[in-house]
Amino acid sequence: MVQKLKALIVDDEESARKLLAKLLEETQCFNEMRMAKSVQSANNELTHFDPDLIFLDIKMPGKDGFSIIHDLEQKKNKPGIVFVTAFEQFAIQAIKNQAFDYLLKPVNRKELKKCVQKFIERRGESQIPERKITSPDPQEKISRIRISTRTGTAFINPASILYCKADGNYTTICTCEKQHLCSMNLGKVEEQLPGIEFIRIGRSYIINYECITLLDRKRSQITLSKDGESVTIKIPKQHIKDLDLI
Repeated sequence: MVQKLKALIVDDEESARKLLAKLLEETQCFNEMRMAKSVQSANNELTHFDPDLIFLDIKMPGKDGFSIIHDLEQKKNKPGIVFVTAFEQFAIQAIKNQAFDYLLKPVNRKELKKCVQKFIERRGESQIPERKITSPDPQEKISRIRISTRTGTAFINPASILYCKADGNYTTICTCEKQHLCSMNLGKVEEQLPGIEFIRIGRSYIINYECITLLDRKRSQITLSKDGESVTIKIPKQHIKDLDLI
């Protein structure tokens, strides 16, 4: 039997808290959920409550959601942080703060379920002594992903991917060596990619955050580089502005 989880939902909007709680209940993975309307009330809860996951809004009155990260440094058992926000521009900052995941409002049921399942799987792996001894690098946990093409199947190392671009019901996957035309849409490809090393930009692109070397806001371009290879892609201006690379 899978052990049930505990969650803390932090959002200044009551309707958002209730909706997320309802969606979490539907996953049937939680036996206790608590809510907080601010960072201060969340910290009050955390003095006597140890959640496995914190679902955290970012833009709230008073302190923003990122301030909780610092407060959690003192906790022995640190919970996983899932940022839940309507603003795409915080994605990279979330990665820098070692967030477990990042969900955009309105929260998609399938994306939420996938997030929870991924947390359960990773927590289970971390509790296996043999795995703890090897301590694999996050990039090495998935050495290859399986991609369907029009002619067969390609096996690709995710670390070699620079970006993925939507092309109708297909997806072009650009690696350091070549481009693959995948017979899956961008959403299906996204499900294959590990963790949050990859950032979804609008409806058209997924980029490898680790490969970003230059952001040109004036030309609305991002340059991605790896192993001596470099490629520049043009991004819609509204999404270029969303990328905060401080």
